Amino acid sequence: MARKEDSLVGMRSSRQEATGTAGAHRVMTDFEDLGWGPVENDQHDLGIDLFLQVRDERRFDRTVLMTAQVKTGQSYFDSPERDETGAVVGWWYAESDARRFEDWVQHGLPHLMVLHDLEARVSYWAHVDRDSVVSSGEGFKVLVPSSQRVERAQLPALLDVAASGKAAWSLEGTAWTAGAKAVAPGRAVRHALVAPRLIAPHPNTGHDRVLEPEEAIALVSQGRAGDLERYGEANPRLQQLEQQTGWRWRFLHAYLRAVEGGDTTALLELAADTESGHPKHTYRRAAVAVACAVFLADAERWDEAESALVAAGDDLSPVDHAWVLIHRALLAGERGDVTHGRILAAESQRAVVLDADDVTARAIAAAAAAFLFESSRWETRNLEETLTTGDTASSWWRSQSIAWALADHDSKAFLSWGADEEPGTTLVDWAEDRLQGVWLQASFSGARRSAAGSAAQRACHSVIHHEAHWRSIPAAARGDADVTALAGAVNTLRRHGHAKELGAAVRRLWAAGPADCVAQALERSMDAPWRHTSARTKLLLWELAGDLLTAEQADAAAAECLGILDDPQAFAEQVRPNFLSDNYTTAALRRILAAASDDTHAVTISHVLETLDRDSGSEEDLIRLVLALRPSALGAAIPQWRQAALDQGHRGLSAAMLGLLAHSGDAEAQETLVRRVQEGDIEAFDALPYEREKDAISGRLAEFAAEQCRAQLAEAESNSWGLGSADYGWLLVWCGLTAPEHADWPTVLDLITHPKVAIDHKAGAIRLLSRRADDLPEDVVDQLRQSVAVQPDQLRGVSALASTEELREAAFGLGLALGVADTASLMAGATRLLRGSPAQRLSAARLLARFGSRSGADLVPQGMLLALASDPHPSVRREAAAALTRSLAWTADTVCQEAVLTAAGDAGCRTPLAVARALPEACADADLRQRLVSTLVQHPSALVRNAVRSTPSAAS
Repeated sequence: MARKEDSLVGMRSSRQEATGTAGAHRVMTDFEDLGWGPVENDQHDLGIDLFLQVRDERRFDRTVLMTAQVKTGQSYFDSPERDETGAVVGWWYAESDARRFEDWVQHGLPHLMVLHDLEARVSYWAHVDRDSVVSSGEGFKVLVPSSQRVERAQLPALLDVAASGKAAWSLEGTAWTAGAKAVAPGRAVRHALVAPRLIAPHPNTGHDRVLEPEEAIALVSQGRAGDLERYGEANPRLQQLEQQTGWRWRFLHAYLRAVEGGDTTALLELAADTESGHPKHTYRRAAVAVACAVFLADAERWDEAESALVAAGDDLSPVDHAWVLIHRALLAGERGDVTHGRILAAESQRAVVLDADDVTARAIAAAAAAFLFESSRWETRNLEETLTTGDTASSWWRSQSIAWALADHDSKAFLSWGADEEPGTTLVDWAEDRLQGVWLQASFSGARRSAAGSAAQRACHSVIHHEAHWRSIPAAARGDADVTALAGAVNTLRRHGHAKELGAAVRRLWAAGPADCVAQALERSMDAPWRHTSARTKLLLWELAGDLLTAEQADAAAAECLGILDDPQAFAEQVRPNFLSDNYTTAALRRILAAASDDTHAVTISHVLETLDRDSGSEEDLIRLVLALRPSALGAAIPQWRQAALDQGHRGLSAAMLGLLAHSGDAEAQETLVRRVQEGDIEAFDALPYEREKDAISGRLAEFAAEQCRAQLAEAESNSWGLGSADYGWLLVWCGLTAPEHADWPTVLDLITHPKVAIDHKAGAIRLLSRRADDLPEDVVDQLRQSVAVQPDQLRGVSALASTEELREAAFGLGLALGVADTASLMAGATRLLRGSPAQRLSAARLLARFGSRSGADLVPQGMLLALASDPHPSVRREAAAALTRSLAWTADTVCQEAVLTAAGDAGCRTPLAVARALPEACADADLRQRLVSTLVQHPSALVRNAVRSTPSAAS
């Protein structure tokens, strides 16, 4: 009997077995070429030939397994699928037994069907899941696409398949169990920064537990610094952070310094420390690099932030690698390198595709998706994918914190209102801390919009509080704390690109004060680099408050603006602006010119002449820029400027250029403008110096004004109101008063009494009539006295930009000027308005100003004006201060004089500017005028200084 071993000698395996074995081995080789770890299943027939240990593009093991069934041989390519051109797009693999497909679909691991072509040595794969399996009639089948080969180009798609089998972490019920041990040790610091909700102890677990450093970091990231202090007694190490030597404690100390005071010194020192760079602790390198980048970028130290991220190296774990990449992508986007930023963001997104069980990875992927969405073209944006990816636990927790903060803020504001206190006076520190926590979490995750939004919300609350607190303190007792805090909040709004909020804050603070805080924010903006997020708000800050710059700062800022205008392409490449840079830069330059030197004005004049030669199509911007130029700066450019003005085809721009010459004393330009006005050129009329306006009156100008008024009447009848044009009603009244032979009073009366004419079209005419009532013909006076034009409760008009209250005030003023209204009705109306809104109090100030200018004997209106000069609203203060300044022409009352001096020294700009502009009408004694001039010429606003220097007393 032959031995068993001998019986096996000479036996041959089947061709099918040899083919299958060779195919399986070749498929294994294909996956090994991807860096994966394939393991052959030769023990059990489960419909699984290979277990695949997945590794990512950088060959990091991702603790993810996949399975594969391998089919080799030509017979498996006998059922091709073809497209409409006949080209093969794949091959169908079918099973008559449905159980095999059911096993694959319901398996706990993602499953691949791999067809191997022995002759071509190519492996094709398909993901077997519910969507890919279709009925074949007798069983089921799956299409293996010809485009899906087991090769490196398909690695991202294969990683997506692998990720489909990784279960996300269930987060329900984790609020109470939060702590450092909630995640793996190497992930704890990252979670404490990005998702502190999982690490920071719940507030109700007590403050007597010993904290791990990561838990303290998480408390800071949640904006719970107050809670951290409560743990002090049970955690002596928290009281001695500077003396701790362990890396985790040192990071906590450095992090606290950066959060509380913006001091990144300790973080930078930690980044350079060998302990952070140890190859066994790459998570430390990532955490300190991202922390440095977040705080350095917030301080606009962009290059240092980039260096910190690059120094982290490329051997980081996959999630840490993605974390660093998204922050590098954000920095690249800020400096205008969008292409590189998109590459980094896409790589970051791919790096965490297998980390569905990591909350921070989901947050990083969401940030990458948002960056790719925001930086892509409109037609290629996938909103559904972006919103789905961004719907993460981290974003929910941030939204929850914002809701808590706003609810707390609104509650305290309501209680303050109920206690007759001004909302905002009491600092809602808990809400501010929570909003800071949201900013920290969003910043660390790379969620740029969320971070900017929470920073802006916190800054807005800070502005409201510190402005209200500053205003509630007597002027003599005010310190620098509120001003510094306001400057910081304004700077935050600029840095984070919130134009609407910045505009509201700067307009208010510039007008009402303290203007010093805006000047400080301007100073900080001077050194800020031009970046994508903040370029628009930097220009907006200059546009709204550039007059607060010093002469040196204004010259430097103007040079930057001119550089942008002269080379817009370079600016576009550096910043990638999402706004019209020429328009906004010109607007900023206009305001800056108020504070700039004559040399800068001369350079700007040259720029205007060069722009005219380029035919840029920006005539309206140039008109506004020309109006901001100083006539004294024309100098040697006068001949070229005159010729350019005469050659200019745009009528408005030509008139503005000639007007600049005319205000410099150029007789030829004045004569040209007079001639054009006589021909009906309204733009030329606006450009004429005041002293030459009477020379320009002509029948053609009056007829032109009348034609426009009749057109407004016709449009009003058809419910159409064209706003934004010249005030033709005022012009027609002016023509009638200046040259009675050209008057058209019937049209004037029709315009101001027609109930459907816009208030904006009639208010100016009514006010001019009331100021010049003594110059009106008797018959016109009689007609006005009998019309509704002097009846505040009957005069009607359509409210557009101007309010109905303004129309009432104008009508009351006209009635007062014509003797129809009396003092009693004035006092009754003014008293009612004094209890109303700022717009109503403004109307009261205008009414009282008109009465006071006609009668200095009655001190009651004067007393009301004195009260309104201290009104909280800057527009009301401005109107009252201007009226009091003009009243110095007929009163020597010391209380009034002191009120005007106080108004001239107002911490805002609007009231002092009104005093400066009204000063030429005040015939005050020389000593008082000199005191006023001395105060005004030292004002931080160049607009105020320029206005007072143009008065005769200042010039002398």
